[in-house]
Parts: sequence; C-alpha cells; structure tokens
Amino acid sequence: MRHALVVLLLLSGPTLAFELDDLQDRLNQTETLEGRFEQQRYLADLDTRLKSTGHFLYERDARMVWVLETPIEDRLVFTAENAADSLDEKAGAGSDRQRQQVGTLLLQLLQGDWHALQERFTLDVSGTNEAWQVTLEPKAKALRQRFTRIELKGADYLDNIALYAANEDVLRVRFFDQRPFDPSAAEAGNDPER
Repeated sequence: MRHALVVLLLLSGPTLAFELDDLQDRLNQTETLEGRFEQQRYLADLDTRLKSTGHFLYERDARMVWVLETPIEDRLVFTAENAADSLDEKAGAGSDRQRQQVGTLLLQLLQGDWHALQERFTLDVSGTNEAWQVTLEPKAKALRQRFTRIELKGADYLDNIALYAANEDVLRVRFFDQRPFDPSAAEAGNDPER
C-alpha cells in the first residue's frame, strides 16, 4: 500500500507544479488593488543608490496610478490606451520612455496579460501558489540592448520586481500593504489620488 501511495505521488507531481496558467488565474482574480511601494534604483555609472517611496492604485482594464511621495512628488497614470506602444522595440530612449515602459509592464503583469508579454519575452515560471517567481528575458535585440532580464516574485499579489538593465543599472520595487478597494467608494469620496 505504501508503495502504491509513493508511486501515485510521484506520478501526480508534475500536475502539482505551478505554471503560467496558474499564475494568470491568480492575478486575474484581482479587479482592484491599492498599496504602497518602495523603489530602489542602482546607477552603475555613478555607483549610487536612489530610494523612493509612494503608493499605487490599480483598476483592471482601466488604469494604474503611480504616486511618488519621496524624495520628490510625482503622479503618473498608465492606461491601456497610452501604454499600447511603449514596449515597442523601436521606441526612443529617455527617462519618460523608460517610466512608460515600466508602467506598461506593471499594467500587463497585474492584468495577467502574459500572452502580450510572451511575444516579447521568454518566460520561466517556478514556485508554488504561496511563493511564485517569474523570470522574463527579452527576445528582441533592441529590448536586450536596454535590459537583460526582469524578475518577479509574489504570492497572492505581485510583491517584488527587479529589472536588470543592459548598462548594469538595477531597479527594484517592493510592494506592501496591498489590498482590494471599492472604486465607487473612492469616487464618492472625491479622493484626488484616484
């Protein structure tokens, strides 16, 4: 009997593996999300680390609002409409373009738009429902000239992003205090951040 159980467990092992479809199903359950973030950017040329903090707001199929609070105040809004071409391999450089690319990537990740991501990246998924990890490596030469890989980690939500640039800069974002919210309650309260 013990041997039969061991064989059954070994045979069922691959079906218990965490796969891209599992991750997509998990992230697709998130209609709205708000929380805080801590962002650290390492600039290789200057051997300097820059830290910023803020909060974010996400509404599926609508927008992502990214609000920097320290060291400067800034508010960015990413929508599917204004993000459509920001990951284009032929897109120009510059800090605005890079911010738009990161915002678009976040929007696609939170929406579970893995098919769009698979067109531009090779994806390696591992882990479990409680602790998953995805590594994205760009396929196109133009993207590889900008960054080498992106690492994502999470559980119920996306918790950490690390973006490794081709020039050896590194951007790390840690999300915390994440929770769903009611968009109609936010509108009724006339919250300026929403």
